Amino acid sequence: MTTHDRIERALKERIKGEVRFDYTSRLLYSTDASNYQFMPIGVVIPKDAEDVLRAVEIASEECVPITPRGAGTSLAGQSVGESLIIDFSKYMDRIIELDPERKIARVEPGVRLLQLNQALRRYNLTLGPDPATQNRCNIGGMIANNSSGSHSLVYGKTGDHVSGMKCILSDGTVVDFGPKTPEEIELLAKSCDRTGLIASKVLDLIAPHRAEINARYPKIPRRVSGYNFDTVLASEKFNLSDLVTGSEGTLAIMTEAEVTLAHLPSKKGLALLEFPDRFSALDSVPALLQTNTRALEMIDYRLLEMARQSPEHKDKMSMVDPETQGVLILEFGGDEEDPIHADLEALKKLSKDLPGSPKCLTVTDDAAQEAVWQVREAGLGLLSRRVGEVKSVEFVEDTAIPPDRLGEYVRRAEEIFTKNGTRSAIYGHAGQGCLHIRLDMTLKTAEGVAQMRAIAEEISDLVIEFGGVYSGEHGDGISRAEFLPKLYGKNIMDLHREVKRVFDPAGIMNPGKIIDPLPMDKNLKFGPDYSAKSPATYFDFSSQKGFALAVESCNGEGTCRKIDSGLMCPSYMVTMEEMHSARARANALREALKGNFDGMGDKRVLEVLDLCVACKGCKRECPIGVDMAKYKAEYLAQYYDIHGIPAKIRAYGYIDFLAAIGSIAPWFANWMTSGPFEGLIKHIAGVHPDRKLPTLAKRSFRKEFARNHVKNADKPPVILLDDAFNSYFKPETLMAGVEVLERAGFDVTLPPKPVSCARAFISKGMLKHARKAQGHLIDVLAPMVEQGMKIVGLEPSEVLTLRDEMPCLVKDKCANTVADAAFTLEEFLVEYAKDYRPGRLEGHALVHGHCHQKAVTGIEPLKEILSRVDGLKFTILDSGCCGMAGAFGYEKEHYEISRLIGERVLLPAVRSLPPEDYVVADGFSCRSQIADFCNGRKALHIAELLMMADIDSIAINM
Repeated sequence: MTTHDRIERALKERIKGEVRFDYTSRLLYSTDASNYQFMPIGVVIPKDAEDVLRAVEIASEECVPITPRGAGTSLAGQSVGESLIIDFSKYMDRIIELDPERKIARVEPGVRLLQLNQALRRYNLTLGPDPATQNRCNIGGMIANNSSGSHSLVYGKTGDHVSGMKCILSDGTVVDFGPKTPEEIELLAKSCDRTGLIASKVLDLIAPHRAEINARYPKIPRRVSGYNFDTVLASEKFNLSDLVTGSEGTLAIMTEAEVTLAHLPSKKGLALLEFPDRFSALDSVPALLQTNTRALEMIDYRLLEMARQSPEHKDKMSMVDPETQGVLILEFGGDEEDPIHADLEALKKLSKDLPGSPKCLTVTDDAAQEAVWQVREAGLGLLSRRVGEVKSVEFVEDTAIPPDRLGEYVRRAEEIFTKNGTRSAIYGHAGQGCLHIRLDMTLKTAEGVAQMRAIAEEISDLVIEFGGVYSGEHGDGISRAEFLPKLYGKNIMDLHREVKRVFDPAGIMNPGKIIDPLPMDKNLKFGPDYSAKSPATYFDFSSQKGFALAVESCNGEGTCRKIDSGLMCPSYMVTMEEMHSARARANALREALKGNFDGMGDKRVLEVLDLCVACKGCKRECPIGVDMAKYKAEYLAQYYDIHGIPAKIRAYGYIDFLAAIGSIAPWFANWMTSGPFEGLIKHIAGVHPDRKLPTLAKRSFRKEFARNHVKNADKPPVILLDDAFNSYFKPETLMAGVEVLERAGFDVTLPPKPVSCARAFISKGMLKHARKAQGHLIDVLAPMVEQGMKIVGLEPSEVLTLRDEMPCLVKDKCANTVADAAFTLEEFLVEYAKDYRPGRLEGHALVHGHCHQKAVTGIEPLKEILSRVDGLKFTILDSGCCGMAGAFGYEKEHYEISRLIGERVLLPAVRSLPPEDYVVADGFSCRSQIADFCNGRKALHIAELLMMADIDSIAINM
């Protein structure tokens, strides 16, 4: 039995949590958000502190390295290694205690920062440090990194808020660190208490070097390089928590922390200073620090350019002049409005005398302020949107120097970058002298790696010359630890090594970081030996320079691991499982393209992709724009080319055709699917027994339309796309659409023959079939569109397929023509019926937006049309995916996940509604999900809601 086998067996026997030694899991944990990749020995996902203790004991017995991990968002490689990964993020996320009177909280390491702050909001309290990853980062990771954030001017670093912690040492000893007087330490040491012994030894080691430590440690607000010897010696009471904080898991594993909380001001106001160049912005920092600002952040023109290209962020800073080269963001806050307004007015006056004479914009609306912060927090991802081999690379992005020397430092740094043939993008914490500088280069060539090394050497010298540090926020990890001896010298680095030996004599705690670091230019995720082959694809990925580069665009930052809001990623939100994040899916696809799985025909990759519901949330909410729905469909198509398409998949793909056949004799088809053969049909089709199969209508929409529609040649014609689901199962929805469009002043016409948008084919990876179906659709619709007609669809996933997938799937010059003419009902009414006003409809509507609608078009048109209904109050849920997702929720293997996704927000919200309230959901699947889990509650399409309104006047502006 190998060492790995022994460890796996021992772990499975002794812990309650999950033990993963399979190839897939190890590969998915081999990367984080950094440049590095290491294949771990295995992964442990502990249920509690006892599990952690058992895992550490087993690792200690076998002398196996351990790497603690939270959200895996580290940028310097702290959370990867050839080690046993302990992932705290899934289960160890309890808020153990909140004490608003004492302003403390006790938490497990897997608690997310946003989770804690949401719990604190009712007390007007916060854990102050707010890194950009706050919606997903774990507090354990913040402590390990000594994180800070945009409001560090007032809140400092995480270490300023850690008062105590419970830890496990590498030999399995459980310790409780907190503030101790020298007398308490002496008594504990005499009693052989392990905490006392460690404290005594550490004091004995570092105290004699106090003068050198004070001399070598820079006196700047953002110093997170190395161990916190300066903090420990400056404290009135000796607290080993100060030393473990920022140690990146190299000293001990934290299982519980006590943190102190701060007051959260109830009112805030922002000012944006627009500078004609980046240097003027940085030169202005010293003067601006004399104001009452709570934050002083910078973003440059390159980040703004990328924001304008992002569907999620393109309008959030539209108030900024496109010619602006640098923007400083200042925030003023308090519990009274008048002082904030006074601060903003004073800043306007001051701005005239600043370098570059910047324009000063004030932002006081809460939503607009939030939008600005969202752009700032998305900086890393937005800069990664760049297409091609050259990327914005991390390695000098964390330097921190005295804020009053910032402009001079960046000028010198720019000379280094230019000399070495690259250019920078700059954003970050200007008020504390900590800038995130990303450089354009590729690490896939030996020349690129040599370029990185040369720049790193020069910049590390430069920051020391300026009295700064190479790591001001993101930690040392692998990227920066190599340069610590330049900063601290041999004696202090020897102290680091000796202190680590006191805590970790076996040297198994996250080796290769801080002490005896690994080289910063080795073990690269994308290095000179990287090779990935793109197959001939069905989708056209030329805009991303190929399928491989599209997949590689995921930088691992883990925005897809947020669980509190939005679309992305519904399966991760309910499983909290790394494998079901969009990041993991991108990792699996990348490894398949590298050949680390069995290429494009490996079932293990399908398992990673399996719970992707193709909601397209990542296309919008991932700052990089990763489109996992498209990538999944492409992989499925490639997989089926190798292995063939299963019969069940074919059946789901051909649902349009099957529905059309069934509609010939709907009574018979319904008897078959709901009568004595229901169970057999569900079994054959793989449908969960508890799912209700949709019932075919007595008469299809086309038959109803032919019977009731009267052509009006005086009105401009519009094509209504009669999708199969509404046409054969819910024709009343399409009839409502006809009535609304006619009331809005249009003459509705149908395609001369039924056409398919091929949504079902695409979702199931049947891309050959999809291409053929869409080619037929183009042949039918293009001549009509060329006559000036627009296409309106009521099923968002169907009509938006024409806009999103069809142009890069069908090689037809008319594909874009048809795509450009396709609209959802709401979009069309907003754009071409500007004066259309429904009548009055008293009441309240709970509205669930369709995933594809949110991802591709946004929900502003939906809001606009609802706001036109007199008397109607409405609430749009932040509900993400409904969970049905076409065929996904019907499949027996996905039924429970489908239910859990719905239960996250949508289903409880519907159940809590009074019966007289309306439920609105444009998606056929969404309405089916609501009916299945809310006692048959009927949800309306917006067309049906609008039809119910009492129309007094109709106007059109086309």
